[in-house]
Amino acid sequence: MSKTVYILGAGFSMPAGAPSQGGLIKNIFELKKGGNARNKIEIKKWVNDFENFLGNSLCIDRKRMLDVTFEDIFTPLDRCLIDEISFRDMDLKTLDDKREKFYNLIIIALRNSLQNRESPYIEQFAKHLVKLARKRLKDEKNDAVSVISTNWDILLDNSIQNLINNEAKPRNADFSGVVDYCCYISSLDENDSRIKPGLYALGKGRYNVKLLKLHGSMNWLQCPKCQRLFVKFYRFWTGGYVFHKQHCRHCKENFKSSDAPDTKLRTNLIMPTFLKDLNNFQIKLIWQNAGIELSEADQVVFIGYSLPQADFELRQLLSRMIRKDAKIEIVLTDHDDPKNYSDSSKHNSAGFRYGVFFSGRRPKIFYDGVEKYIDDNFK
Repeated sequence: MSKTVYILGAGFSMPAGAPSQGGLIKNIFELKKGGNARNKIEIKKWVNDFENFLGNSLCIDRKRMLDVTFEDIFTPLDRCLIDEISFRDMDLKTLDDKREKFYNLIIIALRNSLQNRESPYIEQFAKHLVKLARKRLKDEKNDAVSVISTNWDILLDNSIQNLINNEAKPRNADFSGVVDYCCYISSLDENDSRIKPGLYALGKGRYNVKLLKLHGSMNWLQCPKCQRLFVKFYRFWTGGYVFHKQHCRHCKENFKSSDAPDTKLRTNLIMPTFLKDLNNFQIKLIWQNAGIELSEADQVVFIGYSLPQADFELRQLLSRMIRKDAKIEIVLTDHDDPKNYSDSSKHNSAGFRYGVFFSGRRPKIFYDGVEKYIDDNFK
């Protein structure tokens, strides 16, 4: 039995409307103009705080704020919080609060850019994944596919979950299969039977579609006390947990506590910077499982992932865990083809980076884009 591992980057979601990093920062500033009556004032305060942080704390000229990178925004925040040192006139609690607000802005801006977008190619890819994953219903050992993603959006998550929801449930069971994030999860809504750990599903004779999100997800919340990860699939999302404080129901019950600060659920995002804090228990578990998935793969397919230098943690994982005999396929766009650049600048292209990184493996590189690759291979 062969196994394929797909590795998804930002380019996978861009045809569906997901913005680039620069576009996401622009979308954050545009949030001032939108929002409903309940949250518009709060969003505007957050955006003003974001703008003031860039201008007053990072000394970025207001005319150049759209050019700033997440690397320059979050590296000083993360470094100060990791080392427990202040940043200019801000103490650790202030820094932590700011980072949480900025995470919320990213989630809202990303969600707004993807709302009401049609993405048939993602649904087509999801059908392919579910079809392969369902083979475990007949043979638990037939572990044919998994997905490793660096994206925060839940376009693929929702497509997989919708396909599972539409399946007939087996007798005496309240679910058919699960989206398996390969870590310890609980449902945000207490009675949501769709959300189960993958191992639980397999133990019940069902199947799991493995989706390992290395940098967190916009539909995850985590309890800082017990480290549980809470999940919800938002088909129509208007703000949700970003505006409504939610607390860990397990800790409230176990410790007989009210809504204490140490049980307030927090977002779980890893920024695309050189300084990635991967010490979070759940994130470490996902990365460990990602290494196992790669080691089992007969074929690794990169879709819309540019292999950036900032992702050195993933690059080292690929170097260590992909077998020498594994087939490598890479799906990029014409913009990533080094042949379109001069000799002095082609080294900045994703195709060039891949060509060097996998030079001893003779990878197949496709420059026709994500949609064409999926249409050609998963009809």
